[in-house]
Amino acid sequence: MLTPQPPSTTRKRLGFWARSLFAFVLGGLMALGCGTLAAAQLPNPFTPGTGTLPPAGVKRIGLLEVTSVSLDGIALFDIASPAVFNRNEAGAGVPVEVRARQIETNLNQVVNRALPLIDADESLSSASLEISIELIGGQPVLFAVGAGLVEPRVLLTVTDTDAQYNEVSQGDLAERWQAELQDELRQAVDSRLPGARRQQVRRTLWILLAAILLTLLLTGIWQVLGWRKSALERRQTAQADLPAIPDDAFPAQQIQSLFRYQITLEQRLQVVAFLRWLMFWGIAFVWITGIASGLYIFPQTRGYAVGLFSIPVLLLLTWFLAGLFNRLTNLAIERVAQAWSKNELGDLDDIQRKSMRLSTITGALKGLKTTVVYVLATLLVLQTLRIAPASLLAFGAIAALAISFAAQSLVKDVVNGFLILLEDQYAIGDLVSIGTTTGIVENLNLRITQIRGEDGRLVTLPNSLIAQVENLSRSWSRANIRIDVAYGTNVDEALWVVQETAHAMASDPEWRYAILNPVEMLGIDAMTHAGLTVLLWIRTRPLKQFLVAREYRRRLRIAFDRAEIAIGVPQQTFMGLDNGHSGGSNKGLTERDDSVVDGGGAHSSATPEPIEPR
Repeated sequence: MLTPQPPSTTRKRLGFWARSLFAFVLGGLMALGCGTLAAAQLPNPFTPGTGTLPPAGVKRIGLLEVTSVSLDGIALFDIASPAVFNRNEAGAGVPVEVRARQIETNLNQVVNRALPLIDADESLSSASLEISIELIGGQPVLFAVGAGLVEPRVLLTVTDTDAQYNEVSQGDLAERWQAELQDELRQAVDSRLPGARRQQVRRTLWILLAAILLTLLLTGIWQVLGWRKSALERRQTAQADLPAIPDDAFPAQQIQSLFRYQITLEQRLQVVAFLRWLMFWGIAFVWITGIASGLYIFPQTRGYAVGLFSIPVLLLLTWFLAGLFNRLTNLAIERVAQAWSKNELGDLDDIQRKSMRLSTITGALKGLKTTVVYVLATLLVLQTLRIAPASLLAFGAIAALAISFAAQSLVKDVVNGFLILLEDQYAIGDLVSIGTTTGIVENLNLRITQIRGEDGRLVTLPNSLIAQVENLSRSWSRANIRIDVAYGTNVDEALWVVQETAHAMASDPEWRYAILNPVEMLGIDAMTHAGLTVLLWIRTRPLKQFLVAREYRRRLRIAFDRAEIAIGVPQQTFMGLDNGHSGGSNKGLTERDDSVVDGGGAHSSATPEPIEPR
């Protein structure tokens, strides 16, 4: 294996450890930060307990509102209360979430008071903690007794609304909750004893060790895939740097196989990149799962673990699924593009043009599809978290419609960009002239067109400003060559030399592929004071006209020297109008640029001979 240069190796290692650290930090922040927010059940920022909508975690069923009672992050049962439609003005009604938090506080107080008593007295155990039922005011009330408690502790009152929601009598519901609370309180006390705490620490260490081993495994796979990606990129670069292939160098089947190989290589690169992306997300999920599992072992942090598997995992899972769908659709688009490229393959020019158009259309489709996927994923998360209810989404749609009318230029950009792609006016890699800008199209999407000029400047044009396009590389190009020869040159001989030089260049194996028609037009285009202007059109393959023109001029210069054909030079002849003027004055001389010159070119005498007037 070749050893890379030290700076490159350092950058790769830094990038590798930076990605691994990011995955670890991502899992930790989601566990410790977002889990806290989820466990605390922050109110909806759009509906913070006001108005007609209930807060997060509360369900409204007719005139009842229902929420759950939890202990150590585990939901025990649901309680119900009359609906409170305006929590800022609740009046005599107690919101159901307030009642639930009070019950949870009572349960935690019983556990915290019974724990030191049981730990200090070996004769006591969690089995001595019992739940009793007493009727107060005609309603059953649950008390916690035993386990060294000085007096019974009130837990909750079973109301008629609770019985109505659970569709049982108050007595039956009280007995059901009595059994559930007795088991859960005993387990809560046992899980906080010193012996249970040592077991919890050992289990947490095993989970941490497993997370580290899985991270090393996934990181190794990620690194191997990185080496594979680099190898494929080198092969792709080597393939792109190959010289142009003449038409008759390979049969049509081999040309078709060559382009299939290039498309297959691109697909393999995408698959490797997709697998590396999966490995990165695998590392993130390993640490999120490991941290959540460790938090779930301890009863005091179990609520954070539950929160970690609610809102943060929902966000990460949505992000992951959106990215997965986005990448799978990228592969599907590439597959469709490959199938399209296999149909109706003609000569190499058609293949190249179709390849340019495919890269342009697939790039625009991928960009549009990515935007749609992530926007829909964001709206789905907002709707699930009840941050954006249906009414807010409807308002957002109306606002978006209003903005679209206000931003008409953006709409025009998108519409014009779509028409450019649909009509195949130009594609990435074409040489175009748009207004005062001429260059190679580097990027094209529904919004903008980016052109790289000959001086290296990157010009960005909104598609709505593109009214007229000159495509200089569509299907074929043309080298437009004009040569000035001396006025006295033998015209037929000059045309023959120009024509034979073009045919000789077209027969050269090095240039045969680039030239389609060596003499598309040939003739005298103008007669001026500089001589005769010979016009020659050479039809070339797309973007080959500049190379062909430069090489042809070099060859024609050599051919003119052999044939002793002089290049046209502007001529000047001075006429003396008055021979009687004083010698120091030049008022008697006038300049003429349209005089007839001889075949040898311009006169070289320093003092022109005056011409006698007729």
